[in-house]
Amino acid sequence: MKKHILLISNLIIIISIVAGFVSIVNRDTRTYQNLVEEHLEKIVRLADTDISKHIENSMTKPVMVSKTMANDEFLKGWFLQEEGSIGDNTYFKQLYNYLKTYQEKYNYTTVFCISAKTGNYYYQDGFNKKISDSDEHDIWYYNFIKSGREYDLEVDTNEANNDNITVFVNFRMEDDNGNLLGVIGVGLQVSSIEKTIRLYENDYDMSVYIINVGGAKTSFSGNTDIFVGENELAKRIGIKEDIVLNNSDKPKIQWFTSGNERKCLITKYDDTLGWYLVLEKDTNSISSMFQESMKDNVIFMLISLVACIMVTTIVFINYNKRMVVMENTDELTGLSNRKLFYKQYLSFIRNHRERKKTLFMFDIDYFKDINDTYGHVFGNAILSMVGEELKKVLNGYGIAARWGGDEFIGVLDLKLEESQQILSQFMNILKLNENDSCCNVTISVGITEINGKLSIEEMVKKVDEALYCSKEGGRNQITVCRRDEKL
Repeated sequence: MKKHILLISNLIIIISIVAGFVSIVNRDTRTYQNLVEEHLEKIVRLADTDISKHIENSMTKPVMVSKTMANDEFLKGWFLQEEGSIGDNTYFKQLYNYLKTYQEKYNYTTVFCISAKTGNYYYQDGFNKKISDSDEHDIWYYNFIKSGREYDLEVDTNEANNDNITVFVNFRMEDDNGNLLGVIGVGLQVSSIEKTIRLYENDYDMSVYIINVGGAKTSFSGNTDIFVGENELAKRIGIKEDIVLNNSDKPKIQWFTSGNERKCLITKYDDTLGWYLVLEKDTNSISSMFQESMKDNVIFMLISLVACIMVTTIVFINYNKRMVVMENTDELTGLSNRKLFYKQYLSFIRNHRERKKTLFMFDIDYFKDINDTYGHVFGNAILSMVGEELKKVLNGYGIAARWGGDEFIGVLDLKLEESQQILSQFMNILKLNENDSCCNVTISVGITEINGKLSIEEMVKKVDEALYCSKEGGRNQITVCRRDEKL
């Protein structure tokens, strides 16, 4: 009888432990599912940041190139004399060579222009056609002109390239009196853009879709792997509910259930490109894996749970590290921001205490005029170019940061004379970049030898005074901290 009581007691204990353990696991499973969804939201937001930045960067350059061509005085003059030069092959050869130069330089599929007076469609290889409002392939032109927009991006077939599906940048071209001369722009093959986006999809294990709503209505009404219509989106994702497209540039997260699958969607509108960006993440694989592990055995389930917690912890740690880097890095130039520079400065001084060191600060001459004349997109490109060249020049010599606006600051592990040589070299490099832009890029620089007894605030004040001397003395020069010593 005692044996039976012991057996029964043990069974009761075992059943109680198992029942309690299963209850806890079930509760933790539901909690885990909620944590997974929260975690996936963070991953999707991080992916959105990376993908959005890449897409916008890849399309900003074609827009800038099209704008540069639309404001080119040669091109304006050419179209003003187009009608009077019909039959002059040499005159038309100038245009084709001009378009071909841009097409080869940036490796675009097409560089084109259309004359508002004659309706002639030219591209880098010659005359393509005369557009007509009765030709369905040409409706984009009339819709774009009617819209009054300065530029837009559209997806259409490319008649000049075997009707391949292409992303076009269309830019309005006007004379000095605001009269329409025509439309100029570039075309990028959709497949090349989609190939790059596929790499991000593989990295983040999610699907990416783009809805082009800002471009002129075209004859192309189909879909591609990435570019889809609003009606096609729900079908691709496999849900019946209506997807609310977010009209804000701030990402919006939505959750949907399709059968046994949970889908996380993030939508965002890019006003610059006129595109909706939609990211889809499927959570079913994570949930199924966790449930299957429960069915197999309790031990395997516990191991899996511990593994998941470890993986989640690692992901969160990496995510937090990445967020720290993002918070302390200037997004436009890739340099450190002011907050991080304060820390780097102190560390740099400690690590090189036995050597002469130089602090420098510079800003871009007449940067406000550049922004006012060419726009903030072009101004941002100048800042990005300056930051990239600065990193190359300083590689191995010191550190640098974007101080704010168009001001930059840095420390060199060199004597004053050597630092002047490095910065002079940097100024010359910026001047060589003039050929790639429509404005001169010069800088005014202030430098001073670092005194380890002075605080960073005192050193910054000294180098700022030297910078002011450079600007006061006519800009495009280097000035040491003493006002009377200039190069």
